[in-house]
Amino acid sequence: MTAKSIKYNNFNFQDTNWRTKDIIYRNLPTKVLDIEPLSRRDGFRLVNTYYSDKQISISGTVTSDSEANLRILVDSMKKALSENEANLEITDGADTVSWIATVGSVSIPEEFYNITTLPYKISFTCQPFGKATTITTSTASIENTSSLSATIVIAGSAYPRPVIRWTVSGSPASDITGISITNNTTGDTLTATGLALSGDGDYFEIDTEEMSAVQNTGSGEVEIDFTGVFPRFATSTNSYAVTIVGGGATKKLNQSITYYASYL
Repeated sequence: MTAKSIKYNNFNFQDTNWRTKDIIYRNLPTKVLDIEPLSRRDGFRLVNTYYSDKQISISGTVTSDSEANLRILVDSMKKALSENEANLEITDGADTVSWIATVGSVSIPEEFYNITTLPYKISFTCQPFGKATTITTSTASIENTSSLSATIVIAGSAYPRPVIRWTVSGSPASDITGISITNNTTGDTLTATGLALSGDGDYFEIDTEEMSAVQNTGSGEVEIDFTGVFPRFATSTNSYAVTIVGGGATKKLNQSITYYASYL
């Protein structure tokens, strides 16, 4: 069986010298519960929940052909681990999942007989969600109509934060002045007005990670006012609807939804 690949700050913990035996990473992130005791009765009211961090640990042995070379290997590891924050990448089956992590502790329980071989254990404190290292893109076209109803299947086990863009193709009969998107599955709607999309390549973009809504009409991105909330996407099939205001009878918008699949 092939050993599971693991890297931190591009340092490989699975090669001819470094043999990582245990990788503990399938546990859930730490979940914080905000609760409010009920007045004069048993129980509580759940106010809010969120994930604060994820703990990942690895352990194994490092081996070299001499004590001097072993020291060089350990020094190289310490240099890589000294980075305050870096990507911790673990190959999970055919896919690689990356967590933003920092080293919490390093243990090297050395005994007198450890001359060319040393055991090690490293604990990482990570951001709660891991992400795929490749982006997923879903596309659709809105042509000569003012609405779109469609579905998108979101991969992963934690909700992602996608970037949604509508790009004008050709020249619409009149300015596109508004775009609204509703995720019927999560119940979230965002509506932007005051747009002026009129030329080929003009676009309106919602970035749910950066929490921004911008338009670009050829002179750079400009923040756009909107109502509602940034749409969330469940890790399943999502049904959504898009409504276009303006553009006349002849218009075409190319839509893209891009995201990194997220994992608990």
